[in-house]
Amino acid sequence: MAVLEGSSGQVVTAADSGGTETAVANVRSWTVTHEKAAIESTKMGDAARTYISGLHQFSGSMEVVYDDTATGLGIFDPSADATLRVIFRTTTTASKPQYEGDVIVTSVARTASFDDLVTATVDFQGSGPLIESTTS
Repeated sequence: MAVLEGSSGQVVTAADSGGTETAVANVRSWTVTHEKAAIESTKMGDAARTYISGLHQFSGSMEVVYDDTATGLGIFDPSADATLRVIFRTTTTASKPQYEGDVIVTSVARTASFDDLVTATVDFQGSGPLIESTTS
């Protein structure tokens, strides 16, 4: 696999896996963390701790340049009970990695600084599996 450069990445939302995609405007960066629980199985008499594989989950965040009229940002509202289908693309070029799953928005933080643009950081928790595929 070739080295990827992140400036042409993209975050896209869809109603479900077959829904119409909507690109989220003004994305500056995104992070998706995929992790698995290690369940301790150590018992009395063991000389070292042992573990078994548990369930996996994903979570993450994205930073956007804040614009209250921008396409797609309004759906990232932690007061809504909706689960969103989100696709995180490393690039819009075909046959490159992307990550897709359902998310629940857990927080939105808006930041203003005298020497920078106003940004919003959206944190989310995945619900169900994280699917790794390639862009089409």
